[in-house]
Amino acid sequence: MIGTNITDLPSTSMIQNETEHILLSFCTLCTLIKGKKISYQNVFIMMLEHEDLRNMLKEMLSVDSSFELVKIFIDYDPLITTSKYITKFLNSHPQLTI
Repeated sequence: MIGTNITDLPSTSMIQNETEHILLSFCTLCTLIKGKKISYQNVFIMMLEHEDLRNMLKEMLSVDSSFELVKIFIDYDPLITTSKYITKFLNSHPQLTI
């Protein structure tokens, strides 16, 4: 497999599909917890606020750190980095540690 691009491997697309499925399932869970439809940004904030949800998602995705978890969210939807709503939340919670 010399010279093979890692993005061309079938396992890469399987991992991406499984990650997307788990992430969307987590979004559904957060919607059920809130009792109403919430945006992707609100799911992200919910994950940041609640350590138990964050730990559950880390376990579901088999990642070790919260940094990797945030990276997965950003990779799935890069627009999350430009959200004024999330910026406002992070600025109003400087004590927040993940």
